[in-house]
Amino acid sequence: MSLKLIELQVAIPRTMDAGKTAVDLAQKGMIQQAHLIDQDRKKQITESKKVSAKERTDNSTLHTGENNTSKSTQRSAMHPFKGQEIDYSG
Repeated sequence: MSLKLIELQVAIPRTMDAGKTAVDLAQKGMIQQAHLIDQDRKKQITESKKVSAKERTDNSTLHTGENNTSKSTQRSAMHPFKGQEIDYSG
């Protein structure tokens, strides 16, 4: 199959376009993977900020004196299997 000069003028630019699209398709997976990694990293950062903000609020309640009320409510709560009295006659 021999190509004439006019056919070559049309065929060569199309092969270059096809090569560009092949490269784009090959890199598409890597670009998507990088995008997913970036989204995951941003999600982890926001979750860590939420956790650290919660820890700060928990620590601030301990230092404000609310700690005494929380301990007294824990002591008054009934334990599911421990008894209420201590038996010393034994």
